Amino acid sequence: MTDSVRSDFPILERDVDGQDLVYLDNAATTQTPRQVYDVFEEYFSTYNANVHRGIHTLSHEASIAYEQAHDRLAEFVGASGGREELIFTKGATESINLVAYGLGLNELGPGDQVVTTEMEHHASVVTWQQVAKKTGADIDFVRVTDDGHLDLEHANELIGPDTAVVSVVHVSNVLGTINPVAKLAEMAHEHDAYVVVDGAQSAPNRPIDVEAMGADFFAFSGHKMAGPTGIGALYGKREILEEMEPFLFGGEMIRHVTFEHSTWNELPWKFEAGTPPIAEGIALAAAADYLEEIGMDAIAAHENDLAQYALERLEAREDVTTYGPPAGEERSGLVAFNVDGVHGHDLSSLLNDRGIAVRAGDHCTQPLHDALNIPGSVRASFYVYNTREEVDALLEAIDDARAKLDAYLQSDRYHDVLYDHHCDPRNAGGLENPDLVKSSEETSCGDDGEFHVDVAPDGTIEAIAFESESCAVSSAVASILSMELEGMTVQEVAAIDGLIADRLEGRYPALRRDCVEGPEDVIRIAAQDYLERAGAD
Repeated sequence: MTDSVRSDFPILERDVDGQDLVYLDNAATTQTPRQVYDVFEEYFSTYNANVHRGIHTLSHEASIAYEQAHDRLAEFVGASGGREELIFTKGATESINLVAYGLGLNELGPGDQVVTTEMEHHASVVTWQQVAKKTGADIDFVRVTDDGHLDLEHANELIGPDTAVVSVVHVSNVLGTINPVAKLAEMAHEHDAYVVVDGAQSAPNRPIDVEAMGADFFAFSGHKMAGPTGIGALYGKREILEEMEPFLFGGEMIRHVTFEHSTWNELPWKFEAGTPPIAEGIALAAAADYLEEIGMDAIAAHENDLAQYALERLEAREDVTTYGPPAGEERSGLVAFNVDGVHGHDLSSLLNDRGIAVRAGDHCTQPLHDALNIPGSVRASFYVYNTREEVDALLEAIDDARAKLDAYLQSDRYHDVLYDHHCDPRNAGGLENPDLVKSSEETSCGDDGEFHVDVAPDGTIEAIAFESESCAVSSAVASILSMELEGMTVQEVAAIDGLIADRLEGRYPALRRDCVEGPEDVIRIAAQDYLERAGAD
């Protein structure tokens, strides 16, 4: 299967700085085959027009294609209600927001409970947090076990008479766990709670039947299933959608408007305000055609084969820690891991030098990484076009990663002062009772560090130290800053801009810009916060 499929993806033929591309970042975004992006050319070259209410041929053709795309995606996820149960959105994130604000904001109140899980994506965690704050509802999280599963006994304890919503990710984007959503839906429906399923990581790689799983809502994204960016969909049961309030207002979603009152359009247009993603929706339907021609069962089996192959070999390495269900247990096509002594950002850079694209950081699951007690992880994720040979390339590239990191930092891409501070960090460790503390752990990149600062009575930096679980680059920069800032005033630190870039004379890879600039941003904001507090006092 793989050779014929790979030929549909011309991007896989490119190189990265002379190295053959090995694309293992599919859980973030998959590549798009010719059969899908050709749809864009056809649309824009033959029938580009706005949909609905246009009394001309192009608008009619665009409207028909756009409506049929809804029907196609409804069929793809097993929605027997057709287009009336399938809403196009910008992606899974907007789909979850549509439910949370259209349903939750109007129906939840004090005493109601939202149950979700520790392995949720920020798209779910953050959204339900905000709705809970606005409504006074409570939010509780089903624990994740040590082997990467949901604790169903804990779920059964949490889901009860006060539960209004159960929101669960179908497949974890870090652990690869395939959750028993049908069982959770059964628990929820026993208490008349709504079930919202985040299908961003499952719709691309396995058969979906929203009715069999008992989902009231199912959210997914196009760019993770060989489709375009900026398009996703929400399945919702018709009877629920009919009662829900719209999430966005404006043109297209209305039926009749006066200066005093408005009424809403029929489903699904009631939830698609403004000019919709017409070309993207039609292309997403083409992506569904493409995947089903390969076979969703075949895709699931291929991903699992690659994941098992990678996991078995990673688990056999003494310097590697993997996360999620162990080898031998079915999972989606991804493996998250860490190599001892090498931060994920550094490992990702080493892999990039060999043309291998992976994802490093917290993968929009900071609470899960907190539960795992790690600042971040490296994730290799596979799709229909990946091969065992590409997994072998990954495994070979992480051999002797610590030695390779030293060579990487000594290369002419970096100023030699950075390697000096990597080998011999200054002022590492905390201060006792510092006047100023600022942590970088809230950054989305997976860094975890902290500055400690003592301020003299005259407002100058008397002592500065840092603690770091960040990448080698950020840790070295923190060491450089601890030397450069001592003796400066807090006002001067609050105004620094480009100090490190100047000190390194611009000698660092563009790919590591955030790693270089991040610590400077943290200490500058810390000084600004300090001055603001001092002014308030």
